[in-house]
Amino acid sequence: MEFSFNTFLGYEHEINALDDQVLVYGFASIIFGIVGLLIIAMIVRKIGLNSLNSFVIHPLLLSLGLTFFVAILPTIIFYVVALDVSGVKIVYSWIVIFIGMLLFVLLNLETIKDFFKEFGKMSEQQEFRNRNR
Repeated sequence: MEFSFNTFLGYEHEINALDDQVLVYGFASIIFGIVGLLIIAMIVRKIGLNSLNSFVIHPLLLSLGLTFFVAILPTIIFYVVALDVSGVKIVYSWIVIFIGMLLFVLLNLETIKDFFKEFGKMSEQQEFRNRNR
């Protein structure tokens, strides 16, 4: 049995029949995934499992957010420029973008954390300089 980009676990006919709804469902699943992970992160933080929050949930949140922004351009290209691209291929492109973003975030997690810490310090210094005396 060979692999084809026109099949998706037996749901290719349902996905291709949705047309424009594939875009709505795809981006909505990313947004609701972010909201769900935020709620889980709040609960985990209240419980006190900060390491789980720091090494599992935050990278997933960051990769979903990056996927949301990075997936816009290929979706526009696939959907507007190439009109014959099926919904299954768009779903595959989103999955590949998410896996790539997840690997990028996991491999560069410490660098990303250091960047945000440094950015926070710079904003505090700028706020201290601009305070009213």
